Amino acid sequence: MSINAQLNQPVPSQELLRGVKVLEISSRLSGAYAGRLLVTMGAQVDRVGPAIELAAPASAAEHAVAWVHEGKTRVPGRPDPADVVAGVDLVLLETDGADPEWVAWGLEVAAAADALSSPPVVVSLAGAMIDGEPIPSDSLTTGAWAAMSWSIGDADKAPLALPFDLADFQLALYGTAAGLIALLADPEQKELRHVDVAGRDVLAYYVGMITANFLPYERPWTRDGARPPGSAGVYPASIFPSSDGHVVLMCRNQKEWHALLAAMGNPEWSRDPKFDDPRVVARLHSDEADEHLIPWIASHTAEELVKLGRASGLAVAPILSVREAIDEPQFAFRDFYDHDASGLRSATVPWQLSQTPEAATPRQWAVSGEHAEPTRLLDGLRVLDLSWVWSGPLTTSVLGDLGAEVLKVEHSGHMDTGRHRGRARRNGVEVEGPEHEATPYFNQMNHGKRSITLDMKRAEARAILLDLVEQCDVIVENMRPGVLARLGLSYDEFAARNPAVVMLSMSMAGQEGPLNSMKGYAGIMAAMSGLESLIGYDKGNIVGSLSPALGDPNAAGHALCSLLGALVRRRRTGHGCWIDLSQIEALMCVMPAPIAASQIDGDVEVPVNTHPLFAPYGHFPAAGDDRWIALAVRSDDQWAALSDLAAGVASWAGDERWQTAEGRCAGRAELETEMARWTAGQDRDVLVAALLERGIAAAPVASFEEMTDSDWVKSREFKTQVLHRYLGKTDLFVAPFRYGGRPVGRAVPAPMLGADTDDILSGLLGMEPAQIAQLHAHDVLI
Repeated sequence: MSINAQLNQPVPSQELLRGVKVLEISSRLSGAYAGRLLVTMGAQVDRVGPAIELAAPASAAEHAVAWVHEGKTRVPGRPDPADVVAGVDLVLLETDGADPEWVAWGLEVAAAADALSSPPVVVSLAGAMIDGEPIPSDSLTTGAWAAMSWSIGDADKAPLALPFDLADFQLALYGTAAGLIALLADPEQKELRHVDVAGRDVLAYYVGMITANFLPYERPWTRDGARPPGSAGVYPASIFPSSDGHVVLMCRNQKEWHALLAAMGNPEWSRDPKFDDPRVVARLHSDEADEHLIPWIASHTAEELVKLGRASGLAVAPILSVREAIDEPQFAFRDFYDHDASGLRSATVPWQLSQTPEAATPRQWAVSGEHAEPTRLLDGLRVLDLSWVWSGPLTTSVLGDLGAEVLKVEHSGHMDTGRHRGRARRNGVEVEGPEHEATPYFNQMNHGKRSITLDMKRAEARAILLDLVEQCDVIVENMRPGVLARLGLSYDEFAARNPAVVMLSMSMAGQEGPLNSMKGYAGIMAAMSGLESLIGYDKGNIVGSLSPALGDPNAAGHALCSLLGALVRRRRTGHGCWIDLSQIEALMCVMPAPIAASQIDGDVEVPVNTHPLFAPYGHFPAAGDDRWIALAVRSDDQWAALSDLAAGVASWAGDERWQTAEGRCAGRAELETEMARWTAGQDRDVLVAALLERGIAAAPVASFEEMTDSDWVKSREFKTQVLHRYLGKTDLFVAPFRYGGRPVGRAVPAPMLGADTDDILSGLLGMEPAQIAQLHAHDVLI
């Protein structure tokens, strides 16, 4: 039994959206998983659409499809649009489905929804959009356009895509969140009830955020094997071979680096001053440090390294296979699995909910939505942000981009570690300014927030925080379980002051269980979920996903969905709640196919840019150095169009063996080898344009520079520019949603540490200047 159930009343996840009616029109995984998320929160979901095609091993495909549609009501055929949309609160509409007739019918449904006196929220989902229209796309190509694939793999090999439709799962998450925001805000303007979200935008948003930890520090965004370039700023951060497998080992500050050296016995080489600062090691000496670290790690078992990490306060995890991951006792402890009729385990939801017995009238906040301004959809919502690094700050950043007031709580002795990434560098020289302020990473993750400094070790500061809780709607924290409770700041204390508050706790594995004390970052999540074992060139060359660090934004997407669902429920019942979210479980929720396959087959092959149903499919070389094209042929008609394009210049174009999907998949290796010879002589961008024109999903495998300077990024307006006191003019990426065709996001830099302390205390708590001055003098506000 979890801590939630012991201390408070457990709340079924299905309570969040009880009474909400959803219509799902889907032919791809993005719409299907969005519908599943809403089902798990209690919405009634009617699904209309053809069978979906998943990237799943044949043995697991049926199980994965059944899982994604579990709990929905199947509506046969194409009913009258006016009938099917009547009484619906939310429509999920895929606008780039494989069947044009289904897409056309879906647009008729959207038009019928507009004609209603009280229209539903309509969320349009597409892989990629240009000038308001979807273009042919696939999970493979969205990652290529977005510069995510560019960063995964070895420098001398083809870039790697996220496997098993992971890109489509991310579109589902942020599409669901965008729809719930509109549902929660309930704006009067009809146009703000039209939301469009593109998968390419979502992944580019991820890349835009994480590259704030690379490019401004003159670290490249490119492939560097099992470690991110420059160790993502602090050495080490990589997958290392152990004596019996592989581990992820990450140090994110000097304290952790020196703890690792101490665990190694402070060897002679480590006493060289050049190895003192792990940021300097990452920038200048990582290869040399690897020569010492790799043999030492390889002399230990994974279990020995994990124990050492826990004893030393280090983030270490074994690279588990998917089967090993699902057998971890932590997940059984949290009742994370369901079992189907055949006994196969499958994921439920990555959160547990509880509440105190009291209900209350929530603090009143009014959505203005004036003049159809998407940036004011959550105007009036107030968020207390106790989180740090990426997953928590990303969650609150999205709310801020929609107009919520976010109060960022830190103090000078315990700052968000995002402030410790170092000053930006320009032409080899660090910019001027305090190190904790001149960091682009913190600026990206915390733009638009207000900063208050409170030393939580002081009773006066804790009293102030509890007073602030009374003035807030939401609390977000991602500390290790028990940290807040030991300060007397648990959910119980918060709810005693504000029963309507919704608290989100985002820990690595959950608040209770054998792994609840685990320390880690995105790479640790991915290792423990089994995901890292699926990303590489073969089982002997696993490179993982440390560069894009998918675990953090994936956790934030699930967190947003549950948090917004809890706010919808609060409006209906007056109850707040505590959301206990496991970030490892959140990754396992987007892995239904490999989870099923691992139980049926006992092993899951590394996909290496392939799809079980389609060929040719993957990354192919183009003319020039390190230039690649992503190509996904998903039907026989598309194959015919591709063959027509290459007729007369490529022998494979007229080969009868490749006329059917079955034949192409059976001869995949030979076909794709021939294809690669042809594409290697083609101009990448010319070929992409020709393929798109013929209705075939294709994309350049873009670098960050190509992505961020592209016309499509500019047209979608999820990149903006702000003037920062120390960084000057700098780019920011904002939430990739469009309401009524208009972007969201506020072009406001991150706050200086404590810049808003006095204003918050006087404005929200009514403190007098003399009282505030006394608190400053006694170092309560530092």
